[in-house]
Amino acid sequence: MINDGKMLEAILYNERLMKFGDYSPAEVGNIFEAQQSDNVVISTVARIVKRINDLDPKADNKSKESLQKELWKEINEYLKGKL
Repeated sequence: MINDGKMLEAILYNERLMKFGDYSPAEVGNIFEAQQSDNVVISTVARIVKRINDLDPKADNKSKESLQKELWKEINEYLKGKL
């Protein structure tokens, strides 16, 4: 299992992404705070990291594909509602 916090920081502390998303490292918080963030970039990345970490490494490929499609749909709908 990947550490949610470390993965979140590794992605969100990218200077280009911070500039694009117009946020600072202080706004990221932990995985749960990030998921609830008003910043669309922070909350979207947090949702992706959390869902990826929730994938069962023992799941078969069909299950993983299904979860990936579900994740794509969730993120797509979230972004449509926020942007």
